[in-house]
Amino acid sequence: MSLGFKLYSFFNGNLVHQDSLGNKYYHDKNNSSKRWVVYAPGFGPDSLPTQFHNWLHNTSDEIFSFDAEESNQENLVKRRVQKHSVKHKETNDKGYNSWQPK
Repeated sequence: MSLGFKLYSFFNGNLVHQDSLGNKYYHDKNNSSKRWVVYAPGFGPDSLPTQFHNWLHNTSDEIFSFDAEESNQENLVKRRVQKHSVKHKETNDKGYNSWQPK
């Protein structure tokens, strides 16, 4: 994340919540309908629980359901482990013969 974005968040935003993953949720000091998130290192948009996503997109003004956060954290951990445990095959598949024109 850029230094400029961190400074913008510090000076122009009010910290509303920090979830258990380390994501920080802000809204604009002058316009509370402007909302954004600063992701924790190693996380991105796919790590957002549903309630936080709804709040960010102004679908809901209810701020954060902690039960939903805990249930999504278990799924997130499973997804991160699966994403990083997949290894690419380093050897070529010997059962495949490419087509050669005659």
